[in-house]
Amino acid sequence: MTRIIFSSIINDLKTAAEVPTHPFRYFTLATSDIHGSPRMRTVVLRDIDEKLNLMVYTDSRSKKVTQISEYNSVSLLFLDTERLLQISILAKAEIITNDKTLQSIWKGISPKSRKDYTSQQSPGKKINDPTSIDYLKGKHFFSAIKLIPSHIEYLRLKEPDHLRVEFKRESSEWNSSYLAP
Repeated sequence: MTRIIFSSIINDLKTAAEVPTHPFRYFTLATSDIHGSPRMRTVVLRDIDEKLNLMVYTDSRSKKVTQISEYNSVSLLFLDTERLLQISILAKAEIITNDKTLQSIWKGISPKSRKDYTSQQSPGKKINDPTSIDYLKGKHFFSAIKLIPSHIEYLRLKEPDHLRVEFKRESSEWNSSYLAP
């Protein structure tokens, strides 16, 4: 049964990367700041590869990039409120630095979405007026983050019994165990 559950997780994540309305499309990414305090934000799942590495996009000046550069252990939380399903993932984050890879991804982003990575003001900077953001022409701060899972936990709240399963990556294999919910 754990194989079926693992397959369903993979299927959900692949679908979420392609279908904007999937409940796992937007998820919580937690990092740690320099003081060890957790920092959470919602990000968009952009891609998942054959090794289950997930991809998100960001502004290269964002605090999450700085935090990941200092401490690359992250936590991800996906929630489907209709199915009462939660997937939590522990992962290592890698900032994509290869210019060819970034250019290839950038070319696939719609012009409307590219604007998100061209503001003159860096993310989180205090501003006087939210309607007066300056956007740069011909310059961007696009970056991508690869999330490499090491631990996946599945929790399904259902009647009469909840179901909780953990999956741990050991080498290239995923081993599973049932957990008390």
